[in-house]
Amino acid sequence: MIRRICLKKFKAVEEGCVELGGLTILYGPPNSGKTSFMEALALLMQSRGEQWLALEGPLLIVHEPEDLHYGGDLSIPFVVEFEAEVEGGAYGYGYKYATASNYVEQWVSKGGEVLAHAAKRGERGVLLKPVEAELCTAPYAVLNEDVLITCGAVEDEKLREAERALLALRIGLRDKFYFVSGRRLAAWKYTYETHVDLMPATSVGPEGQFTPHHLSRILTQSQFERLREELYQYLPLADVEDVRVGLVKSGRIAMYIKRRGMWTNSYNAGTYTKAILPVLLQLLLANQGAAVFIDDIDLGSPSNRAEEILGAVADLAKRRGLQVVASAREPSFAAAAERLGFHVARL
Repeated sequence: MIRRICLKKFKAVEEGCVELGGLTILYGPPNSGKTSFMEALALLMQSRGEQWLALEGPLLIVHEPEDLHYGGDLSIPFVVEFEAEVEGGAYGYGYKYATASNYVEQWVSKGGEVLAHAAKRGERGVLLKPVEAELCTAPYAVLNEDVLITCGAVEDEKLREAERALLALRIGLRDKFYFVSGRRLAAWKYTYETHVDLMPATSVGPEGQFTPHHLSRILTQSQFERLREELYQYLPLADVEDVRVGLVKSGRIAMYIKRRGMWTNSYNAGTYTKAILPVLLQLLLANQGAAVFIDDIDLGSPSNRAEEILGAVADLAKRRGLQVVASAREPSFAAAAERLGFHVARL
C-alpha cells in the first residue's frame, strides 16, 4: 500500500505531500496538483528497475521533459518521494533529478531514518550515507539496489539494509500499481489497433487504449468466466446493457455497446460511458492487493451519480483487496466520498 507521496518542483506542485489510505479521494480545483501527484508516482513505477527514468511506458507518456519541471525550468531539479508498505517492511524512497545537468540523487529510508543516500559526482556517483564512498556508476537506476554498488568494499549494516529495502520495493511493487489516466477519452476511436502480444496483461494502458482488447479476452476465453460474471454485474454503472468486440482485420478490432435496447459503435457511446468503462475494467483486472490510481474519477459524470460510482469503486476494492486513490474536482464527489468512509485529501 502506498502511504504517502511528496513532491517538490514537479509539474503543478511547488512543494507538498498527500497522505493516503485504503480508499482516498484527492479533491481540489483544476491546477491544484491532483494529476501531478498521480503522474509522479506513475513515473517512478514504470521506471522501476530501469537504468533511468522512463518517460514513455505502460503507465504514462511524457512528450517533453519540460512537462515534468515546475515552471518548465529544466535546470531546477524536481523531487518525487513516496512511502510504501511491501512484504518485508515499510520503506520510503526518493528521487531527485534535473534534466539540464543530468544531476541525480536518490535515497531510501525506513521509519523516517535515511538508510542510504547517493548522488551524482562527476561522471560517477558517491554514496553520502551511511558512509561516504565512491560508486562505480552514476546513480540513475530507479528502485534498483545496483545503484548502491561501491567501487571498494564497504562493510556497513545500514548499507546492506538499504539494499534489501530497494529489493523489497522493486519486487514488492511489481504488477501492483495501476494508473488510469484522465486522458483516457483520447484513445476512443471507431476501431482500435495495437500489438496484442505487447499488451500489458492486466492494465488498460495510459489512455485506456487496451480496453477493447481486454474485453475481447474476457468475453471469449474460458479462464475469465468468473470475471465475465462480475463485468456484467457492473456494466449498468457505465450505462451499458451488453458489449461486443469484433475483429475488423488482423490486430484491429471494433467495439459495440448496447444501450436502451440499441447497439451502437462505442465511439458514439457518450463521454460518461467512455470515461467510466476503463475504470471499471481496470478495477476488475487489477491483481489482488494492488494499488489503483484513477485520475478524474468524476470525468463526464453527473453529480447525482457520485455516490453510486464511488460505492461501486469501494465495493470492487473490498472484493479484490485493492487500494484505490482517485482524484476529483466536483464537490459532490468529495461529499459522497466522506459519506462512504473514504479519506479525502484536500489540495
